[in-house]
Amino acid sequence: MCWVFPIHNALYSGQKVCSVTLVSYCRQDACFGIFFSFFSYLLSQYISALSFLFICKQFFEEIHFDYCGILCIDQWHKISIKSILNSDYNATKCGKSQGPSPEYPNFQYLCKLCSIHIENIQGAHKHIKEKRHKKSIMEKQEENELRALPAPSPAQLRAVDAAVLQVTQQHGISDQDFLTRKEVVTRMEIIIQQHLSVCALRLYGSCLTRFAFKTSDINIDVTYPSTVSLVSQYSEVESDFHAKVPVVFCRDVNSGLMCKVSAGNDVACLTTNHLAALARLEPRLVPLVLAFRLWAKLCHIDCQAEGGIPSYSFSLMVIFFLQQRREPILPVYFGYWTRLALDLGKGVSLGQLWLELLRFYTLEFALEERIISIRLKELLSREMKNWPRRRLAIEDPFALKRNVARSLNSQMVFEYVQERFRTAYKYFACPQSKDRDTGGRQRGKKTCKHGDMKPEEGGGKGEEVEDDEFESDEEVGAERALNAGLMDLVLSEGDSSTDGTGAEPGATLEYSSASPSPQNGLLDSDEEGEEEVKPVFKMQGHIAPEDLHYIFDRMIFTGGKPPTVVCSICKRDGHLKDDCPEDFKKIELKSLPPMTDRFRDILDGLCRLCYHELSPSLGEQQKREQVMGSLERFIRKEYNDEAQLCLFGSSKNGFGFRDSDLDICMTLEGHDTGEKLNCKEIIEDLAKVLKKHAGLRNILPITTAKVPIVKFEHRPSGLEADISLYNTLAQHNTRMLATYAALDPRVQFLGYTMKVFAKRCDIGDASRGSLSSYAYILMVLYFLQQRKPPVIPVLQEIFDGHTVPQRMVDGWNAFFCDDLEELRRHLPELQQNRESVGELWLGLLRFYTEEFDFKEHVISIRQRKRLTTFEKQWTSKCIAIEDPFDLNHNLGAGVSRKMTNFIMKAFINGRKLFGTPFYPQPGLEAVRHTLDTGLYSEC
Repeated sequence: MCWVFPIHNALYSGQKVCSVTLVSYCRQDACFGIFFSFFSYLLSQYISALSFLFICKQFFEEIHFDYCGILCIDQWHKISIKSILNSDYNATKCGKSQGPSPEYPNFQYLCKLCSIHIENIQGAHKHIKEKRHKKSIMEKQEENELRALPAPSPAQLRAVDAAVLQVTQQHGISDQDFLTRKEVVTRMEIIIQQHLSVCALRLYGSCLTRFAFKTSDINIDVTYPSTVSLVSQYSEVESDFHAKVPVVFCRDVNSGLMCKVSAGNDVACLTTNHLAALARLEPRLVPLVLAFRLWAKLCHIDCQAEGGIPSYSFSLMVIFFLQQRREPILPVYFGYWTRLALDLGKGVSLGQLWLELLRFYTLEFALEERIISIRLKELLSREMKNWPRRRLAIEDPFALKRNVARSLNSQMVFEYVQERFRTAYKYFACPQSKDRDTGGRQRGKKTCKHGDMKPEEGGGKGEEVEDDEFESDEEVGAERALNAGLMDLVLSEGDSSTDGTGAEPGATLEYSSASPSPQNGLLDSDEEGEEEVKPVFKMQGHIAPEDLHYIFDRMIFTGGKPPTVVCSICKRDGHLKDDCPEDFKKIELKSLPPMTDRFRDILDGLCRLCYHELSPSLGEQQKREQVMGSLERFIRKEYNDEAQLCLFGSSKNGFGFRDSDLDICMTLEGHDTGEKLNCKEIIEDLAKVLKKHAGLRNILPITTAKVPIVKFEHRPSGLEADISLYNTLAQHNTRMLATYAALDPRVQFLGYTMKVFAKRCDIGDASRGSLSSYAYILMVLYFLQQRKPPVIPVLQEIFDGHTVPQRMVDGWNAFFCDDLEELRRHLPELQQNRESVGELWLGLLRFYTEEFDFKEHVISIRQRKRLTTFEKQWTSKCIAIEDPFDLNHNLGAGVSRKMTNFIMKAFINGRKLFGTPFYPQPGLEAVRHTLDTGLYSEC
């Protein structure tokens, strides 16, 4: 049994205590005697704990005890050297906090190894026993071992150099291979120009940069969007129009090479041209990238669909390393470089660069804190781009907002990648012989050398893983514990740039399969066997220079351990997003019972109830107009007598709630547009003026938004409002929605029902990644237009003549037919649909869950003909809803795949709820009860 006493920070009186190793203290025999004397005396006299700690504080300052403040004392009042050293990382890394953290004021301890705050000593003991903490200890030990590796000998560097060059020769494309690929592009261009003379092709991707494998496909970009015709020169023609960049795959019959044709992929072409220029500048870049890519392929971390990163990310990582060397070899994309600076690294061998590359990403570069950017020489922090400090961040040099490595979205896969870096660095930094049994292989299992590669599925640029136990003899165990503990602690304090002198060059470091155990402090007696076995080094004999040999082998790099497969939708491991059980497409839609007359009446009453209870009365609408009029008079008097205010949005489009915000647009007489106005300055000045209004409060100007606004609250009515400048296109949009609402009362009934449904299911807040209420109204209108027979017409397709009239607003045609009398007279077929509003509501839910294909089509109310996502080039979006006027605006652009699942599950559950007859008790309260959140709990 041992007692643990935390040394309270208050006793330190703000003085800095020198941090030295516990071993140093343990070896000071004189200090031991002093400490035991103090301790025995205090216990015999029963002095209070506070006095005891105060005296200990003086003693610890004198002998420079480590600041961690955790001391283990056994029942015989003697320090157990073995126990302390075995739990060395526990003591020195899981220490008493140096003052409370502002975020965790009640937590007394901080585990610096795991970056976890701990509330009390009991929690510290519990944390030390956890699997996560033990894993961190083992990783720290492994890092210390890597830092202590000896500098490679010249013979070793020559062997590594030969291995990298062998990879280049076996897997890289030769000059003849490059010419063959250019001929394929030329032949395809001639064929396409026979049908579309305006088109031209350009080669991009790994084939142009020469970073390609022999099995890599050919990336071809069409400079003008077109359709590739199927002709006899090509086979296996397939298309993927739902990729972020739509592509056509085909195989060239003559060469047998797979081609990947895209259109308008300008960013990829710019990046490729830049990488190709750097490859021409530095001949060592190509073999380094090929070796790095092969290592990634063997480790299976280059598969983007399975949570890896795209292949060209490894090119950027190699270039970044060559730029960040102490003696840089490559220039940055942006900045001034002299030829003298680049010439400093000319004499470095390829093998030396390969080892430095692995060491750089294993020990030196802070992957989770910095961004890999080849544009700048200065290191780029995550905060500068507002990117989260998690996992890997790689910036595309021509798409600065894009994190190339964003597909690596699992911490488990990231830890797997880090582990593969450590393993590779261990292998290449230690001498390896030709005939010895490779440490990473397992007997009886088939190994996969770098000569046995499968063809790539898709190359190019894609968008869219310790010490031996002490002996039982007390004295011998204590001596070995001191030596081993001292080595560990010295390494932990060592400089990260140390070359390491722990073994002489030419000696072999082999792996030892020592397992964690209760004796070495890494495993409790009741947890044996749970921890993963970690290899450590053991010194072996010398290897002759001619026997040094390295290979690229899957088993060496991975030990047969594949990366964890993690779903990007549900974040669970074991399956990919295409097989996710939570994908709404995997939900089987059960057939619904037939609609009864009684249940139809119930649904009718429900939809009408939504409208009657939530729509503003005529008096409330007039009150909104009065508020706007009062504001206009005040602004004209206090700010600008040419100001004009106009209501738009839900207050005027026929789908507003009683508590909806006031959306107000301000214009100035004499200015048709706001192009020549400083909108930001006007909004700030307007906010200052509104603060003088006694009836307003919480005035807040927001000038950084796409449309600058000033927000405020109207005291008498309690309504929130915002004023924007020259949001004229939104006014035309409001008028068109109001026209649709006036065509048929069922339009408003369904619109209100949909908004209530979205609100109750928590899927109607665009600021939280869902869809806006405006988007749901467009979904209602689109459904009513597509109904057979239609309930409402397409107002933007109703005009005289063959040419669409022009009503240009902010660069867009805002024309629509707004004459209701003319509509009713010329479109008598509008009265043909006799469905009740309840039937339409269930029909809407069934339409979006059974009929409409969100992957193939766009919700667009400006035309009756189906609009495809390929036509709009919105193939990568989960939900596509086109604004009827601003045709470049996709209201579903910000909806993630996970949120799409959430929204569609709400519709599926709504289909089940409203498609299964239920019969509440008669009366308004019973019908209102169906709107209770409990009925939407499944949503």
